Amino acid sequence: MSDETIRFTVSLPESLFNEIELDQQERGYHSRSEYIRDLFRDRIVDKQWNTSKEDVVGVLTLVFDHHQRGLSEKLIEIQHNHLVHVLCSTHVHVDHHNCLETIIIKGQASEVNLLVNQISALKGVKVARLSRAGIV
Repeated sequence: MSDETIRFTVSLPESLFNEIELDQQERGYHSRSEYIRDLFRDRIVDKQWNTSKEDVVGVLTLVFDHHQRGLSEKLIEIQHNHLVHVLCSTHVHVDHHNCLETIIIKGQASEVNLLVNQISALKGVKVARLSRAGIV
């Protein structure tokens, strides 16, 4: 595989192009090319993640109401009942009602996705976002 730079042309509706230009500027990219390369890299990680036979690593970010009855216990139970390794978690009290937790997880993509889906469906979980970090 060569690292030679290849130039190509892309056609977009003007509204989409303007949205991309604005996002590129807001994120501080110095060139449109680097912005597009990062978008492609993200898609490749997603593809590799979903087809990998090897363990994958990700970060699950949760925001939840810690006053929700039994939620903390259910979160722990789900994490213990999966074939996913919880490498690290951080719990922060955001305000009187909300907690933010990040959980670094490693395992087969299908098991990680199942864990995320089960946690997302719990009553009191407001946000459950998985960042696919890569393949081990």
